Amino acid sequence: MLTAHWTFDADTIEGRSAADSTGSGLTATLDQAVAVVPGRSGGALSFDGSGRAIIPAAPQLVLSQLFGFSIAFYINVMEPPTGEWRGVLYKSVAEHDARGLGIWFYPDDLRLRVQLFTAKGPEFADSRRLEVEVWTHVALVVDPDEMYVYVNGELDTAVRLEQPVVTPAGPIYLGRDPTGLGFAGLLDDLRMYATALTGEAVRALLD
Repeated sequence: MLTAHWTFDADTIEGRSAADSTGSGLTATLDQAVAVVPGRSGGALSFDGSGRAIIPAAPQLVLSQLFGFSIAFYINVMEPPTGEWRGVLYKSVAEHDARGLGIWFYPDDLRLRVQLFTAKGPEFADSRRLEVEVWTHVALVVDPDEMYVYVNGELDTAVRLEQPVVTPAGPIYLGRDPTGLGFAGLLDDLRMYATALTGEAVRALLD
């Protein structure tokens, strides 16, 4: 079930806000360092490494492992590795809680590190290398047993979850997370699902 979809197209942008196109009323607030620019089709968010967009916590965005959940987006990174971790997406367990679901670029490689917090601590999954200035589709899928990372519709990594995931129910940060830097590049077509998508369903998101 699709719970939220941010296209970042012109008809969803008002001032410094980007509305969820499903009509649920969920809104991303863009800081002054985030711009709306032409994307793959329509608009996209442009990040310079210091900017962020924040989506407040909402009941629809509570990610439950019991039912499964999925996050999918297109990304176009505009710079090579910088020697620093660079945030793409972060959703905390709760506001002011240091635990959370996170997606970052490695300091020394254009691979993504995906983090989930379980009852025993963080679990990680790493993607293959992405290319600079190339649109790439990324999907994170979590079910009661595993987390999966898909790149351009193909399963890239699967990690067995031996302990239950601590539910990420806090706000979502796009770009710069609460404690670190953000990536420089474009983000488009962010979708969130209250179900674990199949590989076929992930591939159907590509266009």
